[in-house]
Amino acid sequence: MIGNFFECEADKSKKYYRFIKTDLKYSDGRYFPINEVVVSDKKVNLNATDRNEIGGFYISTIEYIFRWIIRGDTLCEVIIPDDSKIYKTTSENGIYVSDKIILKNPIKMNEIEAKKLYLKSNLPEISYFKALAACAICGYIDTAMKVIGDKVNKENVDIAIKEIDDFCKRRNNENMITGNVAEDGIKKVYDKLRLI
Repeated sequence: MIGNFFECEADKSKKYYRFIKTDLKYSDGRYFPINEVVVSDKKVNLNATDRNEIGGFYISTIEYIFRWIIRGDTLCEVIIPDDSKIYKTTSENGIYVSDKIILKNPIKMNEIEAKKLYLKSNLPEISYFKALAACAICGYIDTAMKVIGDKVNKENVDIAIKEIDDFCKRRNNENMITGNVAEDGIKKVYDKLRLI
């Protein structure tokens, strides 16, 4: 183990993924280019004692990327440049960090692509509850309903509702739950959960 948050240096040849926004600028005013080296403003800090100090770019593998669906409208493969390293964090959600990335093969997200990612996923139970809320906010209602049908039952519905409440509160504070698509999606999720 390296520091508090890093497990080890990871294999650069694995397939990694990241969601990006293509319809909006990021808070720092930039867009992520495709097929170019992108360098993080903050270098990876292997000695970080707080999650906010980790730095680098967060990326994941296909089994875990569904958890990040709210982070952008486009899914990209990630290549780690030869002169950079990638580190696996201690997170049970398959989080990796690198100072430099190259994004390629962008796929615009829609209901079909969201469902494909769900079917390839292998997340901890609680992460599915958060991901279904993310799908509802993004307008991928069929995918959210599929997750509910597959993952929520009478024994865990209260946990699911609490996790969705927490997720939505945070996203509301980040101004992500605005407009009819997000509000209608969340309402449909809660309506469905109340029937369980």
